[in-house]
Amino acid sequence: MTDGTLNWFARTGIALATRLNPITGGPASPMKADALLDSFAPSLMPRKSLHQGIAGGLAIISAHAIGTGIDALVVKAAPADSPLAWRIGARAAVVAGGAVIGNISESDDEPTSRASLRSAGRLTALAAAGGIVYEIGRDLESKVKWPLLPLVTGLAGFGLVAVRLGKELEMREGMIQRWTEDDKPASLPGSLGIALGVGMMGRMMGHGFLTSRESLGNYLGGGRGGGPKTVGRIINMGLWSAGAAAAYGAVVARLSRANGKVETSFSVPPSNVYVSGGPNSISPFEELGLQGRRFVSEVVPPDDIDRTLGETGAKHPVRVYIGVQSEPVYATGRSELALQEMDRLGAFDRKYLLLVSPTGTGWVDHTVAEAAEFLARGDIATVCIQYGKAPSFLEIQGVSLGRAQFRQLLWGVRQRLIAVPPENRPKVVVFGESLGAWSSSDVLMHQGIAGFDHYGIENALWFGLPGLARWSRTGMREGRNPLTPEGTVAAFDHFDQYLALPEQERHSLRAVVVDHDNDPISQMSLRLAVKRPPWLDGAPRRNVPPGMRWQPIITFIQIMADAMNAMVTIPGEYKSFGHDYRADTLDFVAAAYDLPPVTPAQSAAIHNRLIERELDRANRIKGPTEEIVLTSEGAGSIQ
Repeated sequence: MTDGTLNWFARTGIALATRLNPITGGPASPMKADALLDSFAPSLMPRKSLHQGIAGGLAIISAHAIGTGIDALVVKAAPADSPLAWRIGARAAVVAGGAVIGNISESDDEPTSRASLRSAGRLTALAAAGGIVYEIGRDLESKVKWPLLPLVTGLAGFGLVAVRLGKELEMREGMIQRWTEDDKPASLPGSLGIALGVGMMGRMMGHGFLTSRESLGNYLGGGRGGGPKTVGRIINMGLWSAGAAAAYGAVVARLSRANGKVETSFSVPPSNVYVSGGPNSISPFEELGLQGRRFVSEVVPPDDIDRTLGETGAKHPVRVYIGVQSEPVYATGRSELALQEMDRLGAFDRKYLLLVSPTGTGWVDHTVAEAAEFLARGDIATVCIQYGKAPSFLEIQGVSLGRAQFRQLLWGVRQRLIAVPPENRPKVVVFGESLGAWSSSDVLMHQGIAGFDHYGIENALWFGLPGLARWSRTGMREGRNPLTPEGTVAAFDHFDQYLALPEQERHSLRAVVVDHDNDPISQMSLRLAVKRPPWLDGAPRRNVPPGMRWQPIITFIQIMADAMNAMVTIPGEYKSFGHDYRADTLDFVAAAYDLPPVTPAQSAAIHNRLIERELDRANRIKGPTEEIVLTSEGAGSIQ
């Protein structure tokens, strides 16, 4: 190896160590190290290295943006060539100003603007304090004339941070319940590597954006300010936005392909006349999509209901499902098709109508549907209209579409039942989980409980109502909104809280919301970035780690990363944890909809049968993976 090669390696090593130095790597380096440490602290969900790395990387990116932004303001008053005392004094003044703003009094019902100002003050003070540490560190390095000092101090600083990260990760794993004993927790090397990679990608994209903005501005404005340069910046923003939208659309389109997958165990159209895709249906089986075909194939037959309950005389439940492909252009067409399907399959002849808004993929909670069919002794029709084909976190833009077609369904059912004598009308109840809870509750967002009577809804049950939904944002979930009078709506973490209410209060509830304290999807809110949430007020919360604390921006990033990992479920293992509501389902379905009572023995039998059916379904889903093509007649062929 030549001297030139050795020198290159030495220079590269020093440059890398300097960049990774948590003190002197840059004005934002101390803040980035602090943010990275906070991202490893306890939060709501167990994580693998991927999710922990993403949280760490986003924390680094946000800290870098804030730190460099504050530094850019400070250097205007105290340039890099000014005396050290002047540079430190300027940053200390910013720390003091930020601290004053950061100590603005806090209240539970304060506006988001006030919380944002306070958090901005705290972040400004933190960034400026990190700048002081950076200035002192750089000054000490400049006074020591040892060429390898940057390498030694950089590696030492990075090593100390890594040790702290390891301790944070160990504490995190000790506080948070894992999905299974075999579930592989996040490792320090994997998490740190991914975090640094995500941070580097974010920095490169930021540099790319600024470079293209400057180039376009100079090209159009010739280096001058004013209109042409501003136009260049607007064009640059448009190009980057279009690129991001195209990339997002490509991801959604790719993941949406799963909707067209046909599984071997769910490739044969049902033979009974009470479900979509069957002999009496006008909703072709091949157009129901992946989730729709599973849904209509899993209806609980009357003999299973009778055998499980030890009774006789159960009816055959009705299941109506309209897929996106049944009417791919018009939401109104899907709603009208659902109403026609309900007439053909006898849905209006049942005692209960369970109207469901699905999740982003079109999934309907099988445990809810089956529990309702057992409890209603089959005298129930469950109706669902699909509005999206991709996972819920990519179908948020589809909430408005889901809301529109669910409103049309509700109003169509209402008009259909007006002509029926009240004593003969089926009881209309609503269910939604996750994005389905958002889209279905949004139908009533401007009317609240009055909307229940307007649409003829008796009761609603919502699981995992997202924190971004209007019912969550405006306090309707907790009954703190004028549209939800006291005693008409309540939110629960578990069923014992429901049982703690007096019987009269339980029966007066029109809407029951079940949101686990540690469900990051129900706790997610943009306000979380600037305001401490009520569930982190210091009071003990079920499954919320006692060591979890709120930090501006960082807690929002943590909950966002937790939401990516909140929907893990293990077939047959019912849990009341995170975004898994199966352990709560049977009790809440019976109570919220006031379904016919069952004995403790019958309840236990239903519970066991639900688990058996879920395990059987999971085994069939994991069956042969041959590609199946459905013909227009519904017959399947394996290729």
